[in-house]
Amino acid sequence: MHARSHAGIRPRVLILALAILTTLVVVAPARDAWAVSGPISLTAMGGFYSGGIDEPFLGAGVKVGLGGLSVTPYAEYIFVSNGNAYSVNADLTIPIIPLGVASLYGGAGAGVLFVDPDNAGSDSNSVINLLVGAGLNAVPMKPYGQIKYVVTDGDDPFVFTVGVRF
Repeated sequence: MHARSHAGIRPRVLILALAILTTLVVVAPARDAWAVSGPISLTAMGGFYSGGIDEPFLGAGVKVGLGGLSVTPYAEYIFVSNGNAYSVNADLTIPIIPLGVASLYGGAGAGVLFVDPDNAGSDSNSVINLLVGAGLNAVPMKPYGQIKYVVTDGDDPFVFTVGVRF
């Protein structure tokens, strides 16, 4: 009877040890990425749309860190002449090189681009965002820069952005 209880304990200890090891392997990189992603921060940005738009923009959003991933819902107002244009997006990013001082990240997202010219009816297009960027993490106001390729109907613009997270 005593020998049987040891036989039942040994597989449990092995399973527990494997679970702890697996947790450490998963959590250790996520801990470093959490320093890059952070839990929740605000972001303010500005930049320039290329392609058929060729206009500057300003935007704001909220970055939510989820372990090694970040989700950033945001809105941009594009300064077009003779009308209004804005976009509402959500991007998912992951650190490619998560360093304590700076990081390189990549990601993708989706959104809607609204265009409302003065002389015509308004229009909205679904967009897919593909992006890469770099950010400085060593200061409280975390500056970053990114390039976003927007897949939409018509001209697919590149968007050049600089911003800060706080």
